[in-house]
Amino acid sequence: MYYYRGKEILCTPVRVVYSIRRQKDTNNKMSELQFSSTLYKLYHTLAKLEENELKDNKTCKELTVNELNLIECIRSLTKKSSDGPTISDIASELDITRPSTTVAVNKLCSKDFAVKNTSMKDGRSVLVKLTEKGEKAYNTHHTFQNTLMKTAKQEMSEEEFNKIRDSLNNLTGFLDKMASSENNK
Repeated sequence: MYYYRGKEILCTPVRVVYSIRRQKDTNNKMSELQFSSTLYKLYHTLAKLEENELKDNKTCKELTVNELNLIECIRSLTKKSSDGPTISDIASELDITRPSTTVAVNKLCSKDFAVKNTSMKDGRSVLVKLTEKGEKAYNTHHTFQNTLMKTAKQEMSEEEFNKIRDSLNNLTGFLDKMASSENNK
């Protein structure tokens, strides 16, 4: 359950995005603090929706949100290499260390969502693939995300949806540039 102005409400990401309009000051410009607060609410609302989806779903019940994100990463990298990604590929994609990636992948393997195999091409590399259970978890989560986005899109006009999409793409690009410049220091 979510709270808005001290009252318990059912909140969706669309409602959080719409709250941007309500938080404009008298000059019709949003203050930086209000913008930051709205992004924070959006992030945590989406995370809470994902957590609730995991709890309510048999396939994903034993996964954390981070493990589900790891499954998505493995799946997207598997499209690039049918043998499956290496631990290094996954670490690079998620921008985390190889040892942390190894620990996370081992947890998925222990829960039977993924398997590790030694590469035939390079015996030093470990390849990761999703199991049938991992694929099922991916498909379930992917369906949830698609449904969430379709519902969000139905709640607004095409123009509003495109503005929000474009704005979020611009913000993501800006933050990616900032993160890259921080990493290159």
